[in-house]
Amino acid sequence: MRLFLETIAIVAWLGALTVIGYVVAPLLFQNLPKMKAGDIAGQLFHIVSYIGIIAAVILIFSGSLKNGFKSFLGSLKGFFIAIALLCTLINEFFITPVIVALKTNGKNVLYQQFGGSFAQWHGVSQMIYLITAISLFYL
Repeated sequence: MRLFLETIAIVAWLGALTVIGYVVAPLLFQNLPKMKAGDIAGQLFHIVSYIGIIAAVILIFSGSLKNGFKSFLGSLKGFFIAIALLCTLINEFFITPVIVALKTNGKNVLYQQFGGSFAQWHGVSQMIYLITAISLFYL
């Protein structure tokens, strides 16, 4: 049962990440006005982030039950789950708020500290998203 749950968690996370990020979002931008496509894509990326967070908790909990917490996080699988979770958290709670602030002319502490353009922050977000996907392929 634990293996089945782990498999579902990995498939849900990686599936949502790849389908939304590399299929749905590009289609939205091809077929809708830029601002509307961006709003919908942003909502979908929030959903993907929370799927990832829930999947990571399931995977860490399951792996810890099997091998012990320290042993699991020291394993290669635990390492890649931790990397993917960290990237997901950084994108959702640090990078995305900067992008939203830039789109809405709002204020953001990271933006005020580091500056940059919408394109630069979006590029950072894309790189983190790609690192997340690559990390999940190793599971």
